[in-house]
Amino acid sequence: MTSFLIDAILVGALLVTSWRTGSMYRELRRLRGDESALRAALVEADQSINRAANAVILLKTEGVQTLRSLEERMGEAQELTERLDIILDSYERRRAQPANDVDALSRFASVPAAIR
Repeated sequence: MTSFLIDAILVGALLVTSWRTGSMYRELRRLRGDESALRAALVEADQSINRAANAVILLKTEGVQTLRSLEERMGEAQELTERLDIILDSYERRRAQPANDVDALSRFASVPAAIR
């Protein structure tokens, strides 16, 4: 009789162990599936971060090129402003002179000379 009691206890323990092993196996399979999903999400996040970094680098490069172009254009504009000031000063001086002779210069006669 004692052996039946011990056998019943051992069979019960074996059943509980088998049940727990099965549930742990199912949980392990679920965790592996979740790990795969997490790995895919991390790969996608890494790709997104790399695309964003490349976009930032591209924007910086384009910004630097735009800045250089604007500086060049500002230099050209400054040069044209100085040339226009020279032309206007020349025009004002010629206009202030009295027109005594017949071959008096027209008001735009000094423009080509000032441009050179």
